[in-house]
Amino acid sequence: MTVLDVYFEAISAPIGKLMSGSDAEMSFSYVTDELPHPISMSLPVREEPYGDVAARGFFSNLLFENEMRDQIMQRHGLSERDVVGLLFHLGTDCPGSISCVPEGMGAGKRPGVLSRDYDPMDGSPRIPANLSSKTDPLSVSGDLARIMASLRDNRCLPPDTDDPSPLAGVQGKIALTRLDDGRLALPKSGSGAPTTHILKVPRASEMTSVQREHLATRLMSTIQKHPVAKTCVIGEGVLQGLLVERFDRRIDSEHVHRIHQEDFCQALGLGARLKYERHGTPPRAFTAEAIGSLLGGTRLPGQARLAFFEITIANILLGNSDNHAKNHALLYTGGWPVLAPAYDVDPVLLDDVTHEMSFRIGEARMADDVNAHDLDLFLKAIGARGFTSPQERRCADLVNSALAAATALPRPAGKSLCDVIRQQAHHLSGNIGLGIPVPDFDNVPVNRP
Repeated sequence: MTVLDVYFEAISAPIGKLMSGSDAEMSFSYVTDELPHPISMSLPVREEPYGDVAARGFFSNLLFENEMRDQIMQRHGLSERDVVGLLFHLGTDCPGSISCVPEGMGAGKRPGVLSRDYDPMDGSPRIPANLSSKTDPLSVSGDLARIMASLRDNRCLPPDTDDPSPLAGVQGKIALTRLDDGRLALPKSGSGAPTTHILKVPRASEMTSVQREHLATRLMSTIQKHPVAKTCVIGEGVLQGLLVERFDRRIDSEHVHRIHQEDFCQALGLGARLKYERHGTPPRAFTAEAIGSLLGGTRLPGQARLAFFEITIANILLGNSDNHAKNHALLYTGGWPVLAPAYDVDPVLLDDVTHEMSFRIGEARMADDVNAHDLDLFLKAIGARGFTSPQERRCADLVNSALAAATALPRPAGKSLCDVIRQQAHHLSGNIGLGIPVPDFDNVPVNRP
């Protein structure tokens, strides 16, 4: 049997036990009820242990879904189902504020101290404190370039590089820390110190996605009012990565603190394979009603519902139909969670993948089919009053803002994203009856199921 202690950032003693047997079946038990909040909406505090389905729904979503998972499995002789075994080696700096460590070992470093707990990376550029202030790519070399090349070519880290943090998702990525002088650094080996940024590196054939996701993320912050993750591009040409500032970390002077968060898969107790509505069966599915249940449990439900609605419309306009349950999150800044900043804003309409939306909006499965009736059904499903006149006016504002932002995109990098926005605005305006004139655009093919 493998037993891990589960720690919260601000609590000195373990708050729970995560266990697995020889068959990799897992369970989780709280060992105290003196907590600021549960570790998940799907795991409220109780005396009885949670079995495999519930525990796996939260803890498996802390881990990679790519070749980096295979790398760790092969290195330590673990099965794919052995989530507890993987966290035994990776769990000291998990997403959010929890650490999952071998029983009796003690939590990962908390807080991290920038001047002591990190090793600067050779070849790192100087990253500005405000990522949004940087417009030109930053060149890389040395160890950083070597790690980026391995992520690009092999979808995993070089064999001699420690894994500082498990990062959920299918992309090649690594967690890093920005030091006071702007250089990127790795936590000292074995420290489990918290990281502050995530670097995502695509395959060589998908390198143009770095710039377009960066542009789309900035447009998301322009189009709607809810906070958005901050990004910048590092590297150039055939070796580029998107550097993302973590919203589940807080820097106080030179101390790095963790903030708890969970993605919507975790909050709903769904495995990563159920992150799209089309892969689930209610009640175990990522539906508008499921989203509404989560938003209803936030600190300010009305505000969260309207923010989620605006983010959804903005994603439609930006061609991001991949806003699945792992690309939305809750952030625990107090006893009740809030809707986390928008992140992973990628205009996948430009990719040769399915363009079916991650969840239905009303009766619509495709973004270009969404009409006023669908928006009314969707808003009611997430707990709002429906598609009223104020919401119609807000949609018009979002469309106009997106069109204005598209016109200002740099060329040639922003040409395809501009076409996406204009095409999506054309459909949405026409379907709702907004009557907004849309400039000419080159058609972007839509893959329908």
